[in-house]
Parts: sequence; C-alpha cells; structure tokens
Amino acid sequence: MFVISLIPYLTIFVANNPNSLLSESLYGLDFILVDIILFIMSRYLIKINENSEYLSEVLDLKNAIIIPFIFLIIGFIIGFLGYPIAISIVCLITIVRSILYSIK
Repeated sequence: MFVISLIPYLTIFVANNPNSLLSESLYGLDFILVDIILFIMSRYLIKINENSEYLSEVLDLKNAIIIPFIFLIIGFIIGFLGYPIAISIVCLITIVRSILYSIK
C-alpha cells in the first residue's frame, strides 16, 4: 500500500519537473515496484488455488504483468539515453494497456 500511495506525490513531482531525470526515474521506479508486487501476489494466488482455471486465466502473468514490465524497462532505457519524459509516456501507455486488457 505504501508504494501505491506514493503515486500522487510522485505525479506532482513529475508535473513540476517534467524534464528532470530524478523525478521521472522515481515515478517509473514506483510503477516497477507496483508491477513486481503484483507479480508476486499473482504467483502466490495461483499457487494457493492451483485448481482454479478462472484464476489462472484472469491472472495471465505474461499479458498482465510481464509485458508492462518490459515496456517500463524500455522507457527507462530511453529515459537514461537523454529523453527522460519517455518514462512518463511509457507509464501512461502501460496504464492504458492495463485498462484495455482488463476490459477484454
């Protein structure tokens, strides 16, 4: 919960310093930490309920967690190569992708 509660504060930090690598990195790092926590929680839920087909379908680790993590890593690489706002753009893309994936 603590990691998720940092998102509004880091969003304000990014809004005030949009071209700062520090603010963008902290913002992206928060999304990566949330993604890692979701991955661990999903693994444990699937491990506890191995017989539930619905749960394993809903918690498809590849589409729901691993692909957004790869997007975030690519955003970090682009950000550290000189375009720090790319981290925020990739975070926005992962949010939209997650919403579209959950509607499906």
